[in-house]
Amino acid sequence: SVSPGPPPLMPPMAERRLTRGLPCRGLCVLAIVASLPLASRLEGARGGRPLSELSACHLWSPTSAPLPGSRRAREAAVCLSTARARRRDVSRAGASPGLSTLGFRTAPPDPPMELDVPTVELHRKYHEATIQYTMENMEWAQSKGYQLDAGLSAQETEHLWRAQRERLFRWPRLHEQDVQAVALGGPGPQRFCRGGASPEEDARACGDPGDNVFVVSLARRPTRLKHALHQLHAQGVSATIVDAVDGDTVLYHEDLERVGVAPLPGYMGHKNHDILLTTGEVGCFMSHFTIWQHMVENRIQSALILEDDFDLQEGFSERLGQYLEEAKGEDWNILFVGRSPMEGDWRRISEHIVEPGYTLWTVGYVLRLDAAQRLVDAAVQRSFAPLDDFFSVLMGRGQDAAYNDQVHGWWPYLPTREDGTPLLRPLAATPPLVMPYVGSMFLSDTAMLRKKTRYVENLPLTSSSDEPRGVAEGAG
Repeated sequence: SVSPGPPPLMPPMAERRLTRGLPCRGLCVLAIVASLPLASRLEGARGGRPLSELSACHLWSPTSAPLPGSRRAREAAVCLSTARARRRDVSRAGASPGLSTLGFRTAPPDPPMELDVPTVELHRKYHEATIQYTMENMEWAQSKGYQLDAGLSAQETEHLWRAQRERLFRWPRLHEQDVQAVALGGPGPQRFCRGGASPEEDARACGDPGDNVFVVSLARRPTRLKHALHQLHAQGVSATIVDAVDGDTVLYHEDLERVGVAPLPGYMGHKNHDILLTTGEVGCFMSHFTIWQHMVENRIQSALILEDDFDLQEGFSERLGQYLEEAKGEDWNILFVGRSPMEGDWRRISEHIVEPGYTLWTVGYVLRLDAAQRLVDAAVQRSFAPLDDFFSVLMGRGQDAAYNDQVHGWWPYLPTREDGTPLLRPLAATPPLVMPYVGSMFLSDTAMLRKKTRYVENLPLTSSSDEPRGVAEGAG
């Protein structure tokens, strides 16, 4: 069968070079960037079609493809079978009027808003492409051939695991060896918002991330990094690649205690994500948190945070600036540029900006310092859930328990503002400017269960001996 994902762009010697057991991120990035101008297009795994025709999301239908159901499949069923989400009108007891004073809603509208047609059509396009992709790679998918990245040998994976184990204990701060800047834009400071007499003041007013674009990349998944760098190059966006915390390196409960990380008390998932917390979900949360911490320490006013499975939609840079300008009058602190809506939007603000309802995915969002500061100050790492659900509940969504039936059990452990209103004030771009690419779901530690998937609840408390040998064997 045809190998899934984008074709190799990285010269093999650069791709496989190891430094102290860790692939040399700088050399690899430079090698990929050097090769990009020679590739006028990425050929997809589907019979030579350009990847732009396939670039799709995690959505696929469990009824259309005979693969085990997953969280992403349930998201697809909810999102695509119901363009108009039906929600009961609820009001949270004792809710402060502060949000409504700012224009933000404290409950979903009645009747519920319909999702806009471009958003539904964009999701449908990716959904259908991913079904086709899965069907054409059925043998590979069912045999879980995605567990190891084709860009790494088993020996390299083993060396890499040990280096990533060390990275786990450098958390939460970003160190020099954890980041790599890639300058793919033009000369001078990077700007997305173009208006205003004073670029600095205008950038702050509209939440322009400027040079603060961060791409979370799992080092043992070079295939995803190659795709991400091609996307950035095509749009002329400079970014900083951030080595993700690898959940596969979490072996014992004492590891989490050592870094001060703990899930919500009694976390057991919810009716639409009915599995225990996995180490992959822990790694995802910790990876994003390290960027929030970096924002706080360096007083970064706004940052665009991307996961490395993104596809940037056509005209991304210009449209991002335009959408930020449309949101300028709103007191937001998180703006989703990529999302999977689980209910109708709560309020339409402009042609391309909405106040979203319960939303999944963290493939792309703009975070302001206000949100980063509140998240860090509240020490959310000591009582967290899978990040997209966590964000939605921190936004005050899900109080009707229609999608997440455990919200009221989570709420006592989650921080709010001083006046009792939700910590996050969300907006979303519509249609999304970022979507996960076709096939990336199989390379995701949070979307797929792998041989090395571990549930936090089942981890041994501690190790009474040295770390077991060969722990990385088969890690994917």
